[in-house]
Amino acid sequence: MGKRKDGLTAKQRHFALELATNDSGTLTSAYETAYECSNMSRAAMRNEASKLMANPDIAAMVESIRSENEAKKLQSLRALELNDRERVLSKLREWIDTAEPTDTNRIAAARLLGQSISLFKEHTITEEARSSDDIARQLEDRLANLLEGSDKEGVTEDHTQESVH
Repeated sequence: MGKRKDGLTAKQRHFALELATNDSGTLTSAYETAYECSNMSRAAMRNEASKLMANPDIAAMVESIRSENEAKKLQSLRALELNDRERVLSKLREWIDTAEPTDTNRIAAARLLGQSISLFKEHTITEEARSSDDIARQLEDRLANLLEGSDKEGVTEDHTQESVH
C-alpha cells in the first residue's frame, strides 16, 4: 500500500484516526486496531506506537482531527442552544396569541419574550447629593488651580524669554 499526498500509509492514517477519535484509547490500543499485532508483545506494540507518534505527519494529522472534532462539538452545542432558544420563544409567542385577555400568563409570556431579546434592561442612576456650598468650593478650587497654572506658565515663559534675550 502506497503513501498518499499527506505522506502517510493507509495504516498510519488508520492509527491517527483511531487515536484522535477514541478519547479513552491509548497509543497501544490505536496501534493494535490499525496494525496486525497477533505475534507482538505489548512492549513491542507500545514501542512501535511511540515511534509512529514521533512522526510529525502523524502527530499533525491527530491534532488536525482532534481540532476538527472539537469544532464540530462546539458547533453542535451552539445549534442545540439556538434550537432551545427558538423553541422557548415559539412557545411564548403561542401563549401570547392564545391566552385569554384576563389570563396573567399572557402578560408573563410577553415579559419573558421581552427579556429574552433584552428589551427590558434595568438602569440604576446614582446621583451624589452635594450642597451648593460644596459645588461652589469645587468650582473656586478648579478656577484657582487653572489661574495658578496660567501664571506659572507665564512666569516660566517670561523667564525663558529673558534668558534668551
